[in-house]
Amino acid sequence: MTWMTTAAEARSYRRMYILAAEILCSEAASRELKRAARRVVRVLENVVDKPIADALVLARARARFAELVATLEGSRIIGEAKRTPPGYENRAAPRR
Repeated sequence: MTWMTTAAEARSYRRMYILAAEILCSEAASRELKRAARRVVRVLENVVDKPIADALVLARARARFAELVATLEGSRIIGEAKRTPPGYENRAAPRR
Protein backbone atom coordinates (compact mmCIF):
# COMPACT_ATOMS: atom_id res chain seq x y z
CA MET A 1 0.00 0.00 0.00
CA THR A 2 1.38 3.43 -0.87
CA TRP A 3 1.67 6.34 1.52
CA MET A 4 -0.98 8.27 -0.43
CA THR A 5 -3.43 5.38 -0.09
CA THR A 6 -2.68 5.03 3.60
CA ALA A 7 -3.07 8.79 4.11
CA ALA A 8 -6.44 8.74 2.36
CA GLU A 9 -7.60 5.90 4.61
CA ALA A 10 -6.24 7.38 7.86
CA ARG A 11 -9.32 8.26 9.89
CA SER A 12 -7.91 7.91 13.39
CA TYR A 13 -5.10 9.82 15.04
CA ARG A 14 -3.34 6.52 15.72
CA ARG A 15 -3.23 5.74 11.99
CA MET A 16 -2.00 9.26 11.25
CA TYR A 17 0.75 8.77 13.81
CA ILE A 18 1.74 5.36 12.45
CA LEU A 19 1.94 6.69 8.89
CA ALA A 20 3.98 9.72 9.95
CA ALA A 21 6.37 7.51 11.97
CA GLU A 22 6.77 5.16 9.00
CA ILE A 23 7.62 8.05 6.67
CA LEU A 24 10.02 9.51 9.23
CA CYS A 25 11.96 6.21 9.38
CA SER A 26 11.99 5.66 5.62
CA GLU A 27 15.12 6.20 3.56
CA ALA A 28 12.96 6.77 0.47
CA ALA A 29 11.29 9.88 1.92
CA SER A 30 12.60 13.30 0.96
CA ARG A 31 13.84 15.79 3.54
CA GLU A 32 10.69 17.88 3.09
CA LEU A 33 8.45 14.86 3.56
CA LYS A 34 10.34 13.79 6.69
CA ARG A 35 10.00 17.30 8.09
CA ALA A 36 6.22 17.22 7.61
CA ALA A 37 6.04 13.73 9.14
CA ARG A 38 8.17 14.81 12.10
CA ARG A 39 5.70 17.61 12.85
CA VAL A 40 2.82 15.11 12.99
CA VAL A 41 4.79 12.74 15.22
CA ARG A 42 5.75 15.52 17.64
CA VAL A 43 2.15 16.60 18.09
CA LEU A 44 0.77 13.10 18.57
CA GLU A 45 3.54 11.22 20.36
CA ASN A 46 2.35 12.20 23.85
CA VAL A 47 -1.37 11.63 23.26
CA VAL A 48 -1.67 8.76 20.79
CA ASP A 49 -1.88 6.09 23.51
CA LYS A 50 -4.23 8.02 25.79
CA PRO A 51 -7.99 7.48 25.73
CA ILE A 52 -8.68 11.24 25.62
CA ALA A 53 -6.74 14.27 24.47
CA ASP A 54 -7.13 18.02 24.45
CA ALA A 55 -9.15 19.31 21.48
CA LEU A 56 -6.47 21.91 20.69
CA VAL A 57 -3.80 19.20 20.41
CA LEU A 58 -6.02 17.12 18.13
CA ALA A 59 -6.84 20.15 15.97
CA ARG A 60 -3.13 20.87 15.65
CA ALA A 61 -2.50 17.23 14.74
CA ARG A 62 -5.20 17.33 12.07
CA ALA A 63 -3.64 20.50 10.59
CA ARG A 64 -0.14 18.98 10.61
CA PHE A 65 -1.48 15.83 8.98
CA ALA A 66 -3.12 17.93 6.26
CA GLU A 67 0.28 19.54 5.65
CA LEU A 68 1.83 16.07 5.42
CA VAL A 69 -0.79 14.97 2.88
CA ALA A 70 -0.17 18.13 0.83
CA THR A 71 3.55 17.42 0.89
CA LEU A 72 2.89 13.83 -0.19
CA GLU A 73 0.77 15.05 -3.09
CA GLY A 74 3.48 17.50 -4.11
CA SER A 75 6.24 14.90 -4.08
CA ARG A 76 4.66 11.83 -5.67
CA ILE A 77 7.20 9.49 -7.12
CA ILE A 78 6.47 7.75 -10.40
CA GLY A 79 8.91 4.92 -10.89
CA GLU A 80 12.31 6.33 -9.95
CA ALA A 81 11.75 9.94 -11.05
CA LYS A 82 9.83 12.62 -9.23
CA ARG A 83 6.80 14.07 -10.93
CA THR A 84 7.16 17.61 -12.29
CA PRO A 85 5.25 20.02 -10.03
CA PRO A 86 2.04 21.38 -11.55
CA GLY A 87 2.62 24.51 -13.60
CA TYR A 88 6.39 24.05 -13.60
CA GLU A 89 6.59 23.27 -17.31
CA ASN A 90 4.54 26.40 -18.04
CA ARG A 91 6.79 28.85 -16.24
CA ALA A 92 8.33 31.60 -18.30
CA ALA A 93 12.05 31.64 -18.90
CA PRO A 94 13.97 33.80 -16.42
CA ARG A 95 14.55 37.38 -17.51
CA ARG A 96 18.07 38.56 -18.18
